[in-house]
Order: sequence, then C-alpha cells, then structure tokens
Amino acid sequence: MKRALVVSLLVAGLFPGCRLFPPSGDSLEEPEPLPVKKVPEEIVVAAWSEPPMLPPGGGQTQILVRVQKRGGAPYPDVEVRLSVSGGSLYSGGGILLTDARGATRDRLTAKRSARITLNAGGTRYSFHVPIAKPKTEE
Repeated sequence: MKRALVVSLLVAGLFPGCRLFPPSGDSLEEPEPLPVKKVPEEIVVAAWSEPPMLPPGGGQTQILVRVQKRGGAPYPDVEVRLSVSGGSLYSGGGILLTDARGATRDRLTAKRSARITLNAGGTRYSFHVPIAKPKTEE
C-alpha cells in the first residue's frame, strides 16, 4: 500500500491542479467520503481539477479521477465517492463508476477554496482546489 501512495504522490505532481495539502494558513477540514465497494487489488489513484483553480469570487471546476491497476492499466467499474468541504458537488456524494479508461468526473461549485476527499475502491485521496486571485488592472 505504501508503494501505491508513493506512486499516487508522484502522479499527483504531474498535474498542476492536483494538490494533496492546502497552502499554509488554510484550515479546510477533510470531509469524510462515504464507503464504496473495495477493489480486490492494489490501485493507483490520481485526482485533480480542471481548471486547477476556481475563478476569483468562486465558480465551477471539473474534478477528474483516474484509477489504474498496478502497472498502469486502466481500472474500469471502480466505485468512487467524493465529498467536499467548502462547496458542493454535482454528484451530491453519490457513487460514480470509472469508465473503460479508468476515469470518472464530477463538478465542484464553490465560492471559496475547497478540499476534495474521495474514496476510490477503498483508497482514500484528498486535495485542495484554491480560488484564483483577482487580476489587477494596470
């Protein structure tokens, strides 16, 4: 399991919108995702938001989740549940299933920074979606 976490952390670093920890000073609580059917083997989970930040003042972003078997093969039909602190999800926390590519998505709506926590096949994963700073006119 430690190897999967390390791989998840490495994969997370490849996606600019994927954050595992909030910036210092941010105290968003990690919401607890509801249980899902556990998969019988070790998996690698990557999750991120596109765009990587919510617009200034809040708005929407897509939450993307990818689940792979050890070795990199996509893992279809994995149950995924997301929860959020600081916003709402289109799924309402219901069960999502990964497709043939091992992917699923949800939509976050928030007026402030949000913490996404998910449970994918029994593997828990969490990341932060910040609010973009407003552009200043020069």
